Amino acid sequence: MSYPDGSSLRKRTFDRLKKSLAGENTDRHAAFNYYTFPFFQNATNVFLQEYFNIPKVMFEVQLEVFEQLEGCGNFSPDLGPTVESNAIGAEVQFNEKGFPSVKPMELKDLADVLKLKPVNPYGNNSMRKALECLKYMTEHAPEGYKVNPPMVMAPFTVAAQVFGISDFLMSTILKPDIVTAMLDIAIESTVVYMKETEKILGAPLHHVLLCDDLSAMLSLEDYETWVVPTYKRFFCEFPNTRMWLHNDATTNHIAAAIADIGFEAWQYAPSLTPEYVREKTRGKISLIGGLDPLKLQNMACGEAYNYCIKVLETFRGDNRFILAAGGAINQISVENALTILQAADDYQI
Repeated sequence: MSYPDGSSLRKRTFDRLKKSLAGENTDRHAAFNYYTFPFFQNATNVFLQEYFNIPKVMFEVQLEVFEQLEGCGNFSPDLGPTVESNAIGAEVQFNEKGFPSVKPMELKDLADVLKLKPVNPYGNNSMRKALECLKYMTEHAPEGYKVNPPMVMAPFTVAAQVFGISDFLMSTILKPDIVTAMLDIAIESTVVYMKETEKILGAPLHHVLLCDDLSAMLSLEDYETWVVPTYKRFFCEFPNTRMWLHNDATTNHIAAAIADIGFEAWQYAPSLTPEYVREKTRGKISLIGGLDPLKLQNMACGEAYNYCIKVLETFRGDNRFILAAGGAINQISVENALTILQAADDYQI
C-alpha cells in the first residue's frame, strides 16, 4: 500500500500499528514508543511533584513533547507504578530524582490482608489524581490527538508491591491463602480503576496496557497457577477491550505461556532476540520491542538511526514485529525517540 503525498508521520505510524496488531500486511514495520514520566522529565526538566499533582502541568508537558515528535503520541495519565497500590493503602515514596515507588504495607498474616478495605477511586490517593488527569486531558486535547487509558499495574505486581515483593513470592509456597487474598484485592483495584476510566473515556476501552514485570520472577508452573488466572478474571470484566502486556523482565521461561493467554501484543525485554520470541510465541501475538533503551540513551541521531535499521533487518519482514525500545524509552532524547519512528517509516518490508 502507499500513502498520499503530504500524509503525516503520525498518520502513517498509527495506521501501521493498527494493521500490525490486526495481523494485516504493512508496507513498513510499525513503531511504538512507551512514553512515561522519566522521558518527559528528561525532555523538559519538569519538576515531577508538579507533573504528578497538577493535571494542567502533566498535560502541557506531554503536549510540548508530542509536538516535537510530529504528533506521534497520545495523552495518558502518568503517575508511575503506584496508583493501584496506593488506592489499596500502600504509601508512595520518592527517591532523590523524584521517581515514585511503593512502600509495602505492614501486613503480617491473613487476618491483616482480610482487613484491607474496598478501593475508593476518589479517595485521597494516586488513583484520584490519575482520574482527574484523565478528565482534564479529555477536555483539553487538541484536535487530532487522542487520550489513552492509563497503563495498569497487573494484579500480581500490585499484590507483590503492597505486601512486599520477597515476602509475597515466598508466600506463594508457604502461605498460599495470603496470596489468594492479596490477588483478590489487587484484581478489585485494577477493575475499579478501569471501570472509572470507562466512565470518562466511554466503554468499551480500546485497549489496556497491563504492566507485570514482577510476575516473571515465578517459575512457569507458578506463573500458570497464580498469574494467568488473574489475567482471565480481568479480561472477563472487559470482554470488548484489547489487552496489551508490558513485561520486559527475564521472561524466557514464560514466553510461550504469554502467547497463549489472549493478549493482542507484548512489549518484551531487549535481552530477548526477535528470533527467540518469534519461535516461542508462534505468530499468536504482536511483538513490541527489539531496541535496547540503554544503548539509545547515549547514541547520536545518526548512530541511533543505523541501530534501528539493523534491528529492523532482524525482523525479517515479519510485520507482527513492532519496532520499540524493550520497555519504556525512559531517558532517551526526544531526537532519538523520533529517530525510532523515522527509521521504521523509512525501512520497506
